[in-house]
Amino acid sequence: MTERRSLPPARVHPLGLPRQARAPTAGIHGSVFAKLVAVMVTMATSLLLLVAGFFWLIVSPAVSGSIDRVLEDQARAIAAASPDADAARHLGGRVGLQVRYEGLGRSWATTSDLPSIDEVRQRRVPGWPRVLHGRHYYIVAGTDGGTYLFAWNLPRDVLNAHATLLAGLLLVMVAVVFAAHKVLKGLLRPLRDLGAAVARLGEGDLDVALPNLTRDEFGRLTEAFNRMVGRVRDMINARDQLLLDVSHELRSPLTRMKVALELVDSGKRRGMVADVAEMERMIAGLLELERLRGDRAVSLVRQDLVPLLREVSESLQQSPPGIRLHCPFTEIPADVDAEAIRTVLRNLLENAIKYSLPDSGAIELSAVQNGEHVVIRVTDDGPGIPEHEMPNLFEPFFRVDRSRSKKTGGYGLGLSISKRIVEAHGGTIALENNPSRGASFVVTLPSRV
Repeated sequence: MTERRSLPPARVHPLGLPRQARAPTAGIHGSVFAKLVAVMVTMATSLLLLVAGFFWLIVSPAVSGSIDRVLEDQARAIAAASPDADAARHLGGRVGLQVRYEGLGRSWATTSDLPSIDEVRQRRVPGWPRVLHGRHYYIVAGTDGGTYLFAWNLPRDVLNAHATLLAGLLLVMVAVVFAAHKVLKGLLRPLRDLGAAVARLGEGDLDVALPNLTRDEFGRLTEAFNRMVGRVRDMINARDQLLLDVSHELRSPLTRMKVALELVDSGKRRGMVADVAEMERMIAGLLELERLRGDRAVSLVRQDLVPLLREVSESLQQSPPGIRLHCPFTEIPADVDAEAIRTVLRNLLENAIKYSLPDSGAIELSAVQNGEHVVIRVTDDGPGIPEHEMPNLFEPFFRVDRSRSKKTGGYGLGLSISKRIVEAHGGTIALENNPSRGASFVVTLPSRV
């Protein structure tokens, strides 16, 4: 059986429509779930920045201004009481205050890390209030002629409280994001399952069915998908059964025609016999194509592929431009159906012979064992394949030659049968255009199933 070849990436849907390649997902642009999470994180970050800006620009200045006025009044009241060092320490322990006194030939400080009054003035803190090192400093004249320096820690404590509040808010937002992530993942699970089921349906799996676990929009979408798959499966089964029934029914009249032709004059009979024989081969091909849909389409047996390759190449050696076998291995063991693989090899070699040009070199048949796979290659030196024809060439009854002339022959079933045989073995069949001229079929089979 012979016909033109095709590229495997453009796979054919069971309904006869070209299969579209699945678009690869690319991060956030390929996932609704990722987009929802990104929106949620963006909203949480914006809310955090809004709260932080509110505290920084509105709350903090208002609170700091109020605290400054209170602390200033307190500093003047304490200075008016002219406290000594012990009284200042006692007061500082209760209200978070450090005091330094300079004047009247004596000076003291409630803590050693307080700067001198001159140092504070040199840092441009004349008047009140000014903040240095997280503390508010106030310089106040005492009633006895000395000078007091008051350092309050309350503003620093307020700032720390603000920072703690923002940190706690950030942790709460992170926890909310993670919790929402988990919830969204569960809510969108029907959508992910539906995407996987659509991909399986696109690959030809008509037994796919989704469990309906929800009653929302996703649940209704799942029900619609399951109904659609059922209708598609029924349509394809009806089509296949019709094709099988028609093929069987045609065999009986063909048999009667062959018997009747025996009674016809030999001169008139020759063309009719050829036509009947062609119809019989076509029907046999259709029946074989349908048989290969079953789970037991092939019977796998452990055997050596080298004698099989040699046998098929020698049987077609006399057909120009000839066949050259290249096999660097003395033995290639594999689990295959020998008769089915023989059919594949004959289809590919006859196809290459039929489309060879007068100046074409010999067709090369090669086989190598690559790890757990066997790679068989059929390379010709023919005219090549038009790019726009490649997606359809594995379809039944498709031929590049629309005229269906006797010269190119065939009826477009050989490659479809070959593809199903290879896939029944768990392998793949592909076409590679040669850099200069012609094309190469590449059959990849698992060495052990």
